[in-house]
Amino acid sequence: MHGPPIRPHIVFALLAVLAGCATGEGPPRGDASSQGASVAAYAGDEACASCHEEYYLSYHRTGMGRSMSRFDTASAPEMLPGPPIYHEASNFYYEAFVHADTLFQREYRLDAAGQTTYERVHPVEWVIGSGNHTRSYLANVNGHLTEMPLTWYVERRRWDLSPSYDQENLRFSRPVVAECMACHNGFSGHSRFTFDHYRDVSDGITCERCHGPGSTHINLRLAGLGPAAGNPDSSIVHPARLSRGDQLSVCRQCHLSGTTVFKPGETPSTYRPGASLDAHRSIFVTADQVNDPERFGIASHALRLEKSACFRESDMTCTTCHDPHVPVAELGNSHFNAVCAGCHAPGGTEEQVGVCGRESAHTEAEAMTGDCVACHLRSSGASDIPHVTFTDHWIRRELPPAVAPEDIERVFVRPEPFRLVRATAPPGETGQGLGLLEEAAAYFAFYDQIHALPLYLDSVIVKVEAGFRAGADHAEARLALGRALLEQGRVEESVAALSEAASVYEEDVPIRYWLGVALLRADRPGEAIGALRRAVEMQPAFTEAHLKLAEAFYAAARFAEAESAWLAGLDEDPVHHPASWNDLGFLYLETGRFEEAGRFFDRALALDPDLVPALVNAAAIEMQEQDWEGALRFLNRAVEKQPDFTPALGNLAVAYGELGRTDEAVRTLRTLLRYHPGDLRAQALLDRFLASDTGGDGLQDPPSPEEL
Repeated sequence: MHGPPIRPHIVFALLAVLAGCATGEGPPRGDASSQGASVAAYAGDEACASCHEEYYLSYHRTGMGRSMSRFDTASAPEMLPGPPIYHEASNFYYEAFVHADTLFQREYRLDAAGQTTYERVHPVEWVIGSGNHTRSYLANVNGHLTEMPLTWYVERRRWDLSPSYDQENLRFSRPVVAECMACHNGFSGHSRFTFDHYRDVSDGITCERCHGPGSTHINLRLAGLGPAAGNPDSSIVHPARLSRGDQLSVCRQCHLSGTTVFKPGETPSTYRPGASLDAHRSIFVTADQVNDPERFGIASHALRLEKSACFRESDMTCTTCHDPHVPVAELGNSHFNAVCAGCHAPGGTEEQVGVCGRESAHTEAEAMTGDCVACHLRSSGASDIPHVTFTDHWIRRELPPAVAPEDIERVFVRPEPFRLVRATAPPGETGQGLGLLEEAAAYFAFYDQIHALPLYLDSVIVKVEAGFRAGADHAEARLALGRALLEQGRVEESVAALSEAASVYEEDVPIRYWLGVALLRADRPGEAIGALRRAVEMQPAFTEAHLKLAEAFYAAARFAEAESAWLAGLDEDPVHHPASWNDLGFLYLETGRFEEAGRFFDRALALDPDLVPALVNAAAIEMQEQDWEGALRFLNRAVEKQPDFTPALGNLAVAYGELGRTDEAVRTLRTLLRYHPGDLRAQALLDRFLASDTGGDGLQDPPSPEEL
């Protein structure tokens, strides 16, 4: 989008316009179904404590029981204030500090003299992580929860960037999506179809994660209506009484990580203990993750355990070794040795390995002095989390050497695609079409979130079309098809696919959102408005839909409505969308409201000092006031961040000319023309500089837009 210049001699002023049009779209993959049973069915742990106090107290010492909490200065293990942590690629420093019993994280930048040139500070709302390995931190903006840049790594007793932030610094804006919250916390009130909005947040994984909703059980017991002594209580799930498969499902809901595709009608919060996880979701992992003898992820317990001969040749489950009510550290070696000795008894048969292979262990008593876990479960750095040593649950006779956390390569950089394999049971013969659609959705999610290799997109499209031919349907697959086509630049085909998806899944907000995005790309803003307005109506907390609706109104020249939509989105979340503050400022700039526009550009740059369109537009305000030195400060920063950006280079040349710095103006325009040889405006301006003697008084009679 391009607007007219503020005044005739600012030739390039408004070419840096709607930053949102040039940045990532940023909408969620989507929680494309209902939330399932009411949260009211969950009673919370306090209701369990009155009858099960011993279990309650013990469980709350475990990692799961301490998975989410408020920051408490009295018990905080962190070193505070923390040392500066520098991220070289973004040139930001980070520090953690406490003020008035509140933990804060600070982002700042220093100049060559060591002076602070930029600063941003946010309070910590929640601590996520038990402290067994890590403690990360969440910020809260009107219910929108995001991860913060620093994590406390317990084993190393050090602050460092949060996991994967060394690869891509998302600063204070990594959304806490429903799938993450569901496993790091008890059941929380996630707002459907949003990235990161929560109506309420639990404070740790509760008893009901494994035992199911407890309200019916509690009400019956309080009314004296429990079963007769010795009889099972059907009002609550007792995992030990479940089949092996259903027991494993309870644990695998969080201890089997991968790319997840939920079955139609299911979401991260709808699984109920006692049901088969295979009926609730399909989980895909890379073939490398399954077969690699050394690399493993921090939540790969189930995947790796299932490779073990112990698992394959017995009926063992997770609770064969683990007591979920007792911290692992309190169980001790003797507990785990005894579990192993239960199968590996002295004098075992040829098929059953004897009690211990150590030369010094000839008897059971001698064997029990050893450490089965240390010999047969590898403790090593994890492939996805830095600075932690974790236990690989693949039980083996001989282990590969351990690898220190700092020696693990964690970057998904390779030119060939990964092959995804199912970690859950495949659909039966009658479900082969659905299986193809799930694979397609998984591959697109993997492309979108982990490994953005275009080669995945053709596979997504082929699998969706094959699944449709088999008579299957799935909202996530339809969305994946539309987005894959859009990624390939097949805009009209994307519009057609998403339009059909919206007619089938009328209440699916992400489908309507992406239909709006595709229609905007197709230069059909009027139709985009309808799709995006419906998305906003169905989920007012979906910030990205408000902001995209504003872009559609702007493209349709409905500026008052665009202003209202931008203000609504930025009122919902004023922190995580700096590009939209720039967009709103540009709208004000076009309509001559320079003072308000300047405030919005300042707001954008306070959140992102490297947002190039905002830097150029802030310079335009300075140029309007004929503050050429002020304009230079913004424009030089813009060129430093994006050396080939035409509006920055063009306006920089104009500002140099007005200051009588003709040589620098000429040099800047020649740089612009090296990047963009066909730019007629730059060539005309360069010709004027070369042909006229400015005498140190600036550029005389600059070309008007009409002349260019």
